[in-house]
Amino acid sequence: MPERIIYQADGAAEDPYRVGGELESWQLDLAGHAVGNSRLAFAISAAFAGPLLYPCEAEGGGFHFRGGSSIGKTTALQVAGSVWGGRDFIRTWRATSNGLEGVAMMHCDTLLLLDEMGQCEGREVAASAYMLANGQGKTRAARNGAARRAARWRTIFLSTGELGLADKIAEDGRGRRAAAGQEVRIVDIPADAGAGLGIFEDLHGFTSADAFARHLKSVAAEHFGHASHTFLSRLAADFDTIAPKVKTFAERFTAKHCPANADGQVSRVCARFALVAAAGEMATAFGVLPWPAGEASKAAARCFEDWIAERGGIEPAEEREHVAAVRRFLELHGNSRFEAMGTLAPKDGYGAPIEQRIINRAGFRRLEDDSYAGETEFIFLPEVWKSEVCAGLDPTAVAKTLAKRGLLKPGSGGKLQNFQRVPGSKNPVRCYVIPSEILGEATSAP
Repeated sequence: MPERIIYQADGAAEDPYRVGGELESWQLDLAGHAVGNSRLAFAISAAFAGPLLYPCEAEGGGFHFRGGSSIGKTTALQVAGSVWGGRDFIRTWRATSNGLEGVAMMHCDTLLLLDEMGQCEGREVAASAYMLANGQGKTRAARNGAARRAARWRTIFLSTGELGLADKIAEDGRGRRAAAGQEVRIVDIPADAGAGLGIFEDLHGFTSADAFARHLKSVAAEHFGHASHTFLSRLAADFDTIAPKVKTFAERFTAKHCPANADGQVSRVCARFALVAAAGEMATAFGVLPWPAGEASKAAARCFEDWIAERGGIEPAEEREHVAAVRRFLELHGNSRFEAMGTLAPKDGYGAPIEQRIINRAGFRRLEDDSYAGETEFIFLPEVWKSEVCAGLDPTAVAKTLAKRGLLKPGSGGKLQNFQRVPGSKNPVRCYVIPSEILGEATSAP
């Protein structure tokens, strides 16, 4: 009798890809109601984008719906999840970055849904942002010491939370900041569509946003999985033409919606929005989505524009952080750490100078032309600039950014540091001279 061998795996994985109900009912009672609702249409379109990553050699990444409680964020995930599976298709952020590796592998080339970022610690979110978008887990050692093969995947993921990525990473109060690469990999989209209905814009005849949300959840729990099967069968039948069609569409979408002078980070994110739009339009052309042509593109363009508005512009994220770091230091400390000099120096009734006691002095402040009509200038001492103002940043890069924007007064020969005569020093010292314009408006002397 042959030997019977039983394989015992490390753990049992639950299959999230299930089918229930009917495609026609899903189209009529769920997908059809996404028309006119940019966030819902975008979430459904994103559900079809995963299978396009491999043939188009596109970059994976995530979109994070950020907003207050009970405005419909989880409803959007349930609607998107119904493309691939049932109620259990949604995962949670309550996991370590190691634990998410296995989850990501199960959702390779499909859709990963992560609800409630608030349940995860900021440091885990920071690590997971890179890991999920890059499509590769940690390299670990095998029992014999050799390197084990790292887990790999490709996926588009949707996330929700009351805080954005940067705020979540910084919430522990340790001064952590989201890197530009993390913000590009997980794009924050305001969940509130601005119509006073939370994530919705068109209730399609329902009496309230709550009633509309309950209807969508009910349909998603009853009819699910069919849309992905139909979509994949159409893709497989004409697989070789996918990449050229998507790339052509993406180029047109980017040319229309991405500002011409936008930074590379913005154009990189726009390419992901274009992929989602292409997926939605392709599903529409296949007859999977009962939408008019252009609906997916319209939704993606609206979400992309809202992302730019929330981001604060189309310049590099690093430059925005450079300006914010200096402005934040001045807002926090103001006059308390900058000794007044020149006309601003306090004097008694006889015109004699009054001694100032500045704790942890960071520099000096004076009027630009030593008259009460001039703007205030802040003179930063170089070591404080490096160790405190630019903590965690490249101090030279910060100075270059400010100089480029006219928020730093360079020295002779265009040098970033400026020689200044300051109280307590016999010889001029190297300083960084920052006008009060950086605070957003000029400040006048009393």
